[in-house]
Amino acid sequence: MKKLPLRLACCLAFAAFPASGICEQFCQRLLVDPEFPAGLAGQYEIVGREPQNGAAYTGTLALSVSQKVYTLTRTIQGKTVSGEAWVERCGPEKTMGLFARYATKPITEAGCSITTDQGNYYRLSCRTRQEGTTWSGLEAWFQNP
Repeated sequence: MKKLPLRLACCLAFAAFPASGICEQFCQRLLVDPEFPAGLAGQYEIVGREPQNGAAYTGTLALSVSQKVYTLTRTIQGKTVSGEAWVERCGPEKTMGLFARYATKPITEAGCSITTDQGNYYRLSCRTRQEGTTWSGLEAWFQNP
């Protein structure tokens, strides 16, 4: 009798036990709640490194709340780009992160960790990429008081 490849054997085993928590989605998108995380909307200073060429940049970002997503307006060197963001809980610890898409060509994606400073203002540290490529860019957001 021929042995099943390991990948196929694992898939069959997981299919046999669909009620187990193993098949849960890794990240779960949260509905927009203007009160959670409280105070996330606002004005930010941003510092970054372009994912395609590594060029450094600075600018501003406005984050506001709409019914289904957070809306973003990012301005770098006088050029304004819109985007959207949403909060997800990921992994077994349900760690909260913010994910964003800017309407650039090609689309720029960001995955951000959310922290605060001692004054309770948000600071987000993001990895960025052009859609479909590796995470090679960086962006940090510093909320203005």
